[in-house]
Amino acid sequence: MFFKRNGGMLLQQQLTSSEGTVDRCKSFSAKELDKATDHLNVNIVLGQGGQGTVYKGMLADERIVAVKTSKVVGKGKLDEFINKVVILSQINYRNVVKLLGCCLETEMWALFFLEEVEFHG
Repeated sequence: MFFKRNGGMLLQQQLTSSEGTVDRCKSFSAKELDKATDHLNVNIVLGQGGQGTVYKGMLADERIVAVKTSKVVGKGKLDEFINKVVILSQINYRNVVKLLGCCLETEMWALFFLEEVEFHG
């Protein structure tokens, strides 16, 4: 239900039409979100802002991630969110945190970023 309401179909369509970026942006399940963030445990919050909360998490393959969850917002922000995901999924620069994917299966949106960035001199 939330996947459709949160623009999941639109996002898939946008990613598919963006020159193969569909492989670069994984769709995480609600179960993966819960496991990575220990059910949005307040003890692993990295920060909070006007648009949501960022948690430090771990994926099943033991990669450390930052998970940015949104505050519950109306449909007016849906297009903005979809555009953000499409743009972020296309960025591949050594000093920019990599977007791994997103979760649209919950009431709030969640973006998964690879936390560790290698810096080269």
